[in-house]
Amino acid sequence: MKQLAEKVGVSYLTIYRIETGKVSPSVTLLNDIASHLNYPILSFFDQKAKEVVHIKANKQPVIASEKLQLRLLAPRGFIDENIAISFGKAEKGEFISRHTNRGSELAYVTKGKSIVKYGNEEYELNEGDLCYFQGETPHTVIALEPHEFIIIHFINK
Repeated sequence: MKQLAEKVGVSYLTIYRIETGKVSPSVTLLNDIASHLNYPILSFFDQKAKEVVHIKANKQPVIASEKLQLRLLAPRGFIDENIAISFGKAEKGEFISRHTNRGSELAYVTKGKSIVKYGNEEYELNEGDLCYFQGETPHTVIALEPHEFIIIHFINK
Protein backbone atom coordinates (compact mmCIF):
# COMPACT_ATOMS: atom_id res chain seq x y z
CA MET A 1 0.00 0.00 0.00
CA LYS A 2 2.91 2.36 0.69
CA GLN A 3 4.31 1.88 -2.83
CA LEU A 4 0.88 2.43 -4.37
CA ALA A 5 0.40 5.59 -2.31
CA GLU A 6 3.73 6.94 -3.58
CA LYS A 7 2.88 6.10 -7.20
CA VAL A 8 -0.51 7.85 -7.15
CA GLY A 9 0.70 10.77 -5.01
CA VAL A 10 -1.40 10.32 -1.89
CA SER A 11 -0.63 9.31 1.69
CA TYR A 12 -0.49 5.74 2.93
CA LEU A 13 -3.37 6.65 5.27
CA THR A 14 -5.55 7.65 2.30
CA ILE A 15 -4.93 4.29 0.57
CA TYR A 16 -5.59 2.48 3.86
CA ARG A 17 -8.90 4.33 4.34
CA ILE A 18 -9.96 3.53 0.76
CA GLU A 19 -8.98 -0.13 1.20
CA THR A 20 -10.94 -0.45 4.45
CA GLY A 21 -13.99 1.41 3.08
CA LYS A 22 -13.70 4.36 5.46
CA VAL A 23 -13.57 6.87 2.54
CA SER A 24 -14.57 6.79 -1.10
CA PRO A 25 -11.99 7.98 -3.63
CA SER A 26 -12.78 10.42 -6.43
CA VAL A 27 -13.12 8.93 -9.90
CA THR A 28 -9.80 10.51 -10.84
CA LEU A 29 -7.98 8.90 -7.90
CA LEU A 30 -9.70 5.59 -8.51
CA ASN A 31 -8.62 5.78 -12.15
CA ASP A 32 -5.00 6.43 -11.09
CA ILE A 33 -5.08 3.51 -8.67
CA ALA A 34 -6.55 1.19 -11.31
CA SER A 35 -3.96 2.32 -13.86
CA HIS A 36 -1.03 1.65 -11.49
CA LEU A 37 -2.43 -1.77 -10.62
CA ASN A 38 -3.10 -2.59 -14.31
CA TYR A 39 -6.79 -3.24 -13.68
CA PRO A 40 -9.79 -1.72 -15.47
CA ILE A 41 -11.55 0.70 -13.14
CA LEU A 42 -14.77 -1.37 -13.28
CA SER A 43 -12.95 -4.24 -11.57
CA PHE A 44 -13.23 -2.19 -8.34
CA PHE A 45 -17.01 -2.28 -8.48
CA ASP A 46 -18.98 -5.33 -7.40
CA GLN A 47 -20.82 -5.68 -10.67
CA LYS A 48 -23.34 -8.18 -9.24
CA ALA A 49 -24.34 -5.91 -6.38
CA LYS A 50 -24.01 -2.63 -8.29
CA GLU A 51 -25.63 -2.49 -11.71
CA VAL A 52 -25.53 1.30 -11.88
CA VAL A 53 -22.48 3.51 -11.46
CA HIS A 54 -23.42 7.13 -10.79
CA ILE A 55 -20.69 9.74 -11.06
CA LYS A 56 -21.77 13.12 -9.74
CA ALA A 57 -20.89 16.13 -11.91
CA ASN A 58 -18.63 17.56 -9.20
CA LYS A 59 -16.53 14.35 -9.35
CA GLN A 60 -15.93 14.65 -13.11
CA PRO A 61 -12.62 16.42 -13.77
CA VAL A 62 -12.85 19.56 -15.90
CA ILE A 63 -10.01 21.05 -17.94
CA ALA A 64 -10.58 24.60 -19.16
CA SER A 65 -8.78 27.12 -21.34
CA GLU A 66 -9.88 30.42 -22.82
CA LYS A 67 -11.76 28.79 -25.73
CA LEU A 68 -12.42 25.22 -24.54
CA GLN A 69 -13.83 23.38 -21.56
CA LEU A 70 -13.53 19.57 -21.43
CA ARG A 71 -15.32 17.43 -18.85
CA LEU A 72 -13.99 13.88 -18.46
CA LEU A 73 -17.14 11.77 -18.34
CA ALA A 74 -15.54 8.32 -18.44
CA PRO A 75 -11.78 8.09 -17.90
CA ARG A 76 -9.64 5.35 -19.40
CA GLY A 77 -10.44 2.08 -17.69
CA PHE A 78 -13.97 3.04 -16.67
CA ILE A 79 -15.53 1.29 -19.67
CA ASP A 80 -12.38 -0.20 -21.11
CA GLU A 81 -8.67 0.47 -20.66
CA ASN A 82 -8.50 1.94 -24.17
CA ILE A 83 -11.58 4.21 -24.17
CA ALA A 84 -12.11 7.68 -22.71
CA ILE A 85 -15.23 9.84 -23.14
CA SER A 86 -15.40 13.62 -22.73
CA PHE A 87 -17.96 16.39 -23.15
CA GLY A 88 -16.69 19.65 -24.59
CA LYS A 89 -17.88 23.24 -24.84
CA ALA A 90 -16.09 25.69 -27.10
CA GLU A 91 -16.34 29.36 -27.92
CA LYS A 92 -16.28 30.63 -31.49
CA GLY A 93 -12.86 30.31 -33.14
CA GLU A 94 -10.07 27.75 -33.21
CA PHE A 95 -10.35 25.76 -30.01
CA ILE A 96 -8.24 22.72 -30.82
CA SER A 97 -4.96 23.56 -32.53
CA ARG A 98 -3.31 21.27 -35.06
CA HIS A 99 -2.22 18.10 -33.26
CA THR A 100 -2.19 14.32 -33.40
CA ASN A 101 -3.36 11.63 -30.96
CA ARG A 102 -2.77 7.94 -30.61
CA GLY A 103 -5.77 5.91 -31.71
CA SER A 104 -9.02 7.12 -33.21
CA GLU A 105 -11.71 9.60 -32.22
CA LEU A 106 -15.46 9.73 -32.62
CA ALA A 107 -17.04 13.17 -32.20
CA TYR A 108 -20.77 13.89 -31.96
CA VAL A 109 -21.95 17.50 -32.17
CA THR A 110 -24.71 18.30 -29.67
CA LYS A 111 -24.85 22.06 -30.37
CA GLY A 112 -23.46 24.50 -32.93
CA LYS A 113 -21.28 24.24 -36.01
CA SER A 114 -17.61 23.59 -36.52
CA ILE A 115 -14.98 22.86 -39.13
CA VAL A 116 -12.64 19.90 -38.67
CA LYS A 117 -9.44 20.29 -40.67
CA TYR A 118 -8.17 16.75 -41.10
CA GLY A 119 -4.95 16.41 -43.05
CA ASN A 120 -5.63 18.40 -46.24
CA GLU A 121 -9.42 18.04 -46.04
CA GLU A 122 -12.10 20.13 -44.29
CA TYR A 123 -15.39 18.83 -42.90
CA GLU A 124 -18.23 21.03 -41.66
CA LEU A 125 -20.00 19.53 -38.67
CA ASN A 126 -23.48 20.64 -37.64
CA GLU A 127 -25.66 19.76 -34.67
CA GLY A 128 -26.40 16.01 -34.78
CA ASP A 129 -23.42 15.20 -37.05
CA LEU A 130 -20.95 12.46 -36.24
CA CYS A 131 -17.31 12.35 -37.30
CA TYR A 132 -14.91 9.42 -36.87
CA PHE A 133 -11.22 9.70 -37.74
CA GLN A 134 -7.73 8.42 -37.03
CA GLY A 135 -5.99 10.64 -34.48
CA GLU A 136 -2.54 10.08 -36.00
CA THR A 137 -3.45 12.39 -38.89
CA PRO A 138 -2.91 16.07 -37.96
CA HIS A 139 -6.22 17.78 -37.24
CA THR A 140 -7.60 21.13 -36.05
CA VAL A 141 -11.11 22.11 -34.93
CA ILE A 142 -12.67 25.56 -35.39
CA ALA A 143 -16.06 26.50 -33.91
CA LEU A 144 -18.17 28.62 -36.26
CA GLU A 145 -20.45 29.46 -33.31
CA PRO A 146 -20.69 28.33 -29.68
CA HIS A 147 -20.17 24.60 -29.87
CA GLU A 148 -20.80 21.51 -27.72
CA PHE A 149 -19.75 17.96 -28.45
CA ILE A 150 -19.10 14.50 -27.07
CA ILE A 151 -15.84 12.83 -28.00
CA ILE A 152 -14.92 9.19 -27.58
CA HIS A 153 -11.20 8.54 -27.78
CA PHE A 154 -10.15 4.98 -28.64
CA ILE A 155 -6.51 4.68 -27.57
CA ASN A 156 -4.27 2.26 -29.43
CA LYS A 157 -1.67 0.45 -27.38
